[in-house]
Amino acid sequence: MRDALQDWFERAARPLPWRDGRRDAYRTLVVEVLSQQTRIATVEARLPGFLARFPDLATLAAADLDEVLAVWSGLGYYRRARALHALARAVVADHGGRLPREPDALQRLPGIGPYTATALAAQAFGVPGVAVDGNVRRVGARLLAAPDPSDREVRSALTALLWGDEPHDGQGAFVAEALVELGATVCTPRAPACPECPLRPGCRGAADGDPTRYPAPRRRTAPRPWTLHAWLVVDRDADGGAVVAVERRADRGPWAGLHGPPWRDEPPPDAEPLARFVHRLSHRTIDAHVWRASAPPEDADVRWLAAADLAGLGTAEIDRRAFALVAATR
Repeated sequence: MRDALQDWFERAARPLPWRDGRRDAYRTLVVEVLSQQTRIATVEARLPGFLARFPDLATLAAADLDEVLAVWSGLGYYRRARALHALARAVVADHGGRLPREPDALQRLPGIGPYTATALAAQAFGVPGVAVDGNVRRVGARLLAAPDPSDREVRSALTALLWGDEPHDGQGAFVAEALVELGATVCTPRAPACPECPLRPGCRGAADGDPTRYPAPRRRTAPRPWTLHAWLVVDRDADGGAVVAVERRADRGPWAGLHGPPWRDEPPPDAEPLARFVHRLSHRTIDAHVWRASAPPEDADVRWLAAADLAGLGTAEIDRRAFALVAATR
């Protein structure tokens, strides 16, 4: 079955830029972290810029966190950037600048969970293992015809199917990547292409006639509403140029460590409305109001930056939409 999966992967895998035959551990790490909850097209577009600025772990470790967040701007889920920066510093300090090979050691690094540890060990070092993400979980659920299998059950079933009792060293790289690719392109949620699947002979879900029953859909929690008000304050410096009040958020909470105009639960007094828009997060739907304010909130610790320098900050999408209105305040 493993040979069938390999034949399929070599023939059908998408030509993604990191599938060029090189198994660079750092680049594999960055791809895995970028790919978490991010579309592949976005990863393709943003990977070259990130690697150009931070070509290795040492460069990333030596960088200031604000600079890392600025390069990450627009990718969302900024805790990934903070964890990747912390990981780089930990590897430089504790591992001589080289990523450890084994999943257990990788999982002790900041921001590395079971999936990323297994995927990285497999793809960078050839350590055999099944990395279970949403795509692989769906493949496993259908193979087992199980409505809600645990990651351990999926891992055990796929390991037995592909390796038998003794995984062979060196086979981890293609297996880990091929299973994710299979779930993303063939064993899709709504219209799986079962005739093209190399694992179909062992798939109980396909044998049942309707593999889309597996896994059973999970109940989703509706996003909670949240109203926020941006206090957009623009002043002039000694040369008459526009300067904007910018607040750096605390290191915990939504958009931790990022910069933006002060956002508060209440609007500024006697302010002029500039815009209102809806900003959606996975768990929140934000009713965002942007106001032209005469001064920052009293509790805000702001610094004043030239309008031209805002693009170099680590900002969330909601902040960029607010800052785009600076010209309207002049």
